[in-house]
Amino acid sequence: MKKIRRRFASAVGGACAAVLALTGAAVLHPGVAAAGTIMQTTLSIGNPVDGNHGFGVISEGDMMLGSTETEGNVAVGGDLSYGANYNVSLHTTGSFTAPGDAEPTALLIEGAVDYPDGNPAGVLRVLNNGYVKIGDLSGSDVLTEDSNGASVNTRVVATGAAYDSVPRIELSTRQPAASVGPVSGLLDFASLFARYRERSSTLARCNSTVQLLDASGDPLADQSTVPPGSNIRISLATDRTNVLRLTGAMLNNISTLTFLNRPTTSGPLVIVVDTTAGGGSFAWNTPTMAGVTGSDAPYILWNYPDATSVTLTTGDSIEGTIYAPRAHLSDLIPSNIEGDVIANRFTAGPPVGGNAGEIHEFPFDADLECVTGTVEPTPEPSPTCPTPTATEPGVSTTTPSTPGVTQPGPTPSASQPGATPSTTQPGATPPGTAPPREPTPKPTCPPQLADTGSGSAPVYLAAAAALLTAAVGGVLLLWRRFKG
Repeated sequence: MKKIRRRFASAVGGACAAVLALTGAAVLHPGVAAAGTIMQTTLSIGNPVDGNHGFGVISEGDMMLGSTETEGNVAVGGDLSYGANYNVSLHTTGSFTAPGDAEPTALLIEGAVDYPDGNPAGVLRVLNNGYVKIGDLSGSDVLTEDSNGASVNTRVVATGAAYDSVPRIELSTRQPAASVGPVSGLLDFASLFARYRERSSTLARCNSTVQLLDASGDPLADQSTVPPGSNIRISLATDRTNVLRLTGAMLNNISTLTFLNRPTTSGPLVIVVDTTAGGGSFAWNTPTMAGVTGSDAPYILWNYPDATSVTLTTGDSIEGTIYAPRAHLSDLIPSNIEGDVIANRFTAGPPVGGNAGEIHEFPFDADLECVTGTVEPTPEPSPTCPTPTATEPGVSTTTPSTPGVTQPGPTPSASQPGATPSTTQPGATPPGTAPPREPTPKPTCPPQLADTGSGSAPVYLAAAAALLTAAVGGVLLLWRRFKG
């Protein structure tokens, strides 16, 4: 009687343990997952230059316009100094018109005109009838009459200087002196650049989506290293923001950057340059950009999120906007910048000598969106657990078979508790003999089912239900014998 009780308890415990293991596998077993854990986030930046009121060159702090010209309008958050000959608004005065003015503002200076730091013979010309707005007129006079008292185009000169004196700011229209200034607060430079820095940092989080190809069009074996003097090719997606992440060293090792297809408003390119290896200071040897021209520049953005100093030292013209809201940007080469300039401070050439080239009016014109984060790969199932094939839909167990005993046949249904198994089945009891004692099942790993290709937990749950049905049938049979 005690043996029967032990056999009964053992069967019940083993069946429950097997069912719990199988149902647990349906939830926890790594083989069930159809894909890895997604840890990605979509970042929507919009147009990163929004808020500039159409000013193509804008600095939060001081600006030096040494040479030679900008085709669009200029906004200076600090003081302005200038070189021997500099032209502003060669092609357009922009779209920003101050309240009460008759013409758009071509040159906005939040601070003052800094004569000592400029060229003593300097003349800065504001073209196309553009207006000038100056926040601090200390040290300056605004003249609308010449030395003979005749009405003339407006000029801004040093305090007490004559109309034809140098240095001076020379307008191509007669702007009323009171309109020139002092007037400040037309742009909130502090708030604007706080937003620019935030956008720049957000873009720095974007995953890289552009692959570096060699001159033959094959991917570089190591995407984190560019050999010196490389001719790098890139291919862009047309339906999303393309992101290319480079270190400063990688960028300077690119001799020619060839575009296999052009960026567009729906497929713009953001190049994120990491300058941390240089402590935020970067001397930029600009590459030759093949396959793109000024018409493509509105869809290219050079983002310097961590740079505090960027100096263009050698190289070719830059297609695209230079976005360096934390940096002092210095342009010391005669090649052109074809796009917007956004910098904490900006120096376009020295006040005497040198040639900084031109800044062409190609404002950035795309909304940016990118993905950040990773996809965690799905862990592989433990190699110690058996993996049945798709042709073996039954559940494998770790209970060893008994030599000389035929393997189990069909299990009696729970709806037929009185059914007697065939004499070839293990566990069947011949008449007049006591049932043999069998070891309790001890699964070492979650029971495995054939891979159906669905990776679905319901497959495990269905198998658990079938196992539970068989276990109940066996328990009822033992109970019947115990009672009898």
